[in-house]
Amino acid sequence: MTVIPLRRPRSGPARAPVLLLGLLLVAGPSATGCVAEPPTEPATGAPAPGVPTAATATFGGTDAAWIQLMIPMNEQALAALDLVPGRSTDEGVRELAGRIAASRRAELDDLRRLRGRAGLPAVNEHEGHDLPGMVVPADLVALRSLRGPAFDSAIGQTLREHVEQGARLADAERTNGSDAQTRGLAERMGRTRATELGWLTDTPATG
Repeated sequence: MTVIPLRRPRSGPARAPVLLLGLLLVAGPSATGCVAEPPTEPATGAPAPGVPTAATATFGGTDAAWIQLMIPMNEQALAALDLVPGRSTDEGVRELAGRIAASRRAELDDLRRLRGRAGLPAVNEHEGHDLPGMVVPADLVALRSLRGPAFDSAIGQTLREHVEQGARLADAERTNGSDAQTRGLAERMGRTRATELGWLTDTPATG
């Protein structure tokens, strides 16, 4: 069992200190509803949809919840990163955003493959949730109102929160997940985020 931070308060463009309420992830059906109980086998003897197979039997609730959280986290981070070329005047920020965006797109390919292998629905289980590290519509509205150094500072703060929370979530999956491929991806993503934190610190406009 592990506790993953879930929710933070917000105060305008500036973030208030993060208040972590937590999401319990257990090996088995998730308490959050991310993983449904498999249906019983029909009377005809035909396998019912959702019954574990050899391909899905290694997935636990932690693996499923992590995959279903990381996909929207990456997708919504890309929405913020896509604003950088038109709003930043700093070459270092634009280069940094390009590297992080390329990483998120590659991770999404891997995450979606795992989602398919696990038999998880291709829906955003966290639609409308205001979670740590998640870029939400209010963030995008605030970012679109800024240009130049003010934008660079704001996108740096947004990316730092996203990267730091991603590192925590990757460590939780690596430690508590049951599927080897999912844990392996979490380990790679954790290393990527450690590198990205260094980039953020070394880029004056975002550090």
